[in-house]
Amino acid sequence: MKRRIAVVYGGYSGEAVVSEKSAQMVLANIDKDKFEVTAVEITKPQWIAHIDGAKLPIDKHDFSVSTPDGKRSFDKVFNIIHGTPGEDGILQGYFQMVGMPHSSSEVFAMSLTFNKSANNTYLKQFGFNCAKSVVLRKTDHYSVSKIIEQLGLPCFVKPNEGGSSIGISKVKEASQMVAAIELAFNENSEVIIEEFISGREVSCGVITKQGRAFAMPLTEMIPFGEFFDYKAKYEGNSNEITPAEIPEKLTLQIQDIATEVYDILRCNGMIRIDFLLNEKGPYLIEVNTVPGFSEASLIPQQAAAAGISKKELISLLLE
Repeated sequence: MKRRIAVVYGGYSGEAVVSEKSAQMVLANIDKDKFEVTAVEITKPQWIAHIDGAKLPIDKHDFSVSTPDGKRSFDKVFNIIHGTPGEDGILQGYFQMVGMPHSSSEVFAMSLTFNKSANNTYLKQFGFNCAKSVVLRKTDHYSVSKIIEQLGLPCFVKPNEGGSSIGISKVKEASQMVAAIELAFNENSEVIIEEFISGREVSCGVITKQGRAFAMPLTEMIPFGEFFDYKAKYEGNSNEITPAEIPEKLTLQIQDIATEVYDILRCNGMIRIDFLLNEKGPYLIEVNTVPGFSEASLIPQQAAAAGISKKELISLLLE
């Protein structure tokens, strides 16, 4: 008997467009011999199931849907919402309350990693290298000169919560700082400002395979612009080399760090960890617990390099 899977996408943030592309990849490549699939779109106004051209409301009491053929329940959710509420622990808390299994990590890992500052502070306790940073809230009074004195220039200004490089700026001059902070505040009520770390940028996907954390081949990202921004990630404005052309010893070191972080955070499903490499070693930049999953995204590239097809990868994430 086929398992009933809800592919949940959309969300409440600017990443909803990316989420829809990721959902399209899942729907196109999921094993139809194993799974009966329903696309479920979550937006602030409504949660709807797309079934045979109809848009049917989800019953939030048990995450089911009433169809002309009767009530449809689900065996598991494939969560592919980037950003809130699918990547910050909110949706995971709901699924926990209604008893719905899902493909992503649980509340602790999701909420912690979604907050860049909190996550880096936590992981530093385990000896991982992370960039120095300053966090601002909208009500804070700040001094541009003191921020620069602490972090130097250039530096990166980012929304403290959020992904897909939305609202990120590279600040090279003091005169650019206020505008960059305001841009980040448009996306989140907190802003993180990080020191610039020069080096090569690589990413490592991690999944659970045969009951253990499995690190996939690395990807090196070489953006055509200043950094690996939205256009570089989703509009082809970069070179992505998989597997990354770095020494095997360094590759293994990064993969070991990635699986250790996966276990420390008690992650499930797939994550992607971004690093910067220089003479001081790997710096952990960010942990993405619902990474991009479109046809062009890094995780499918890495899986292919490991000999794992998209169909097999999706099946592994639904085990």
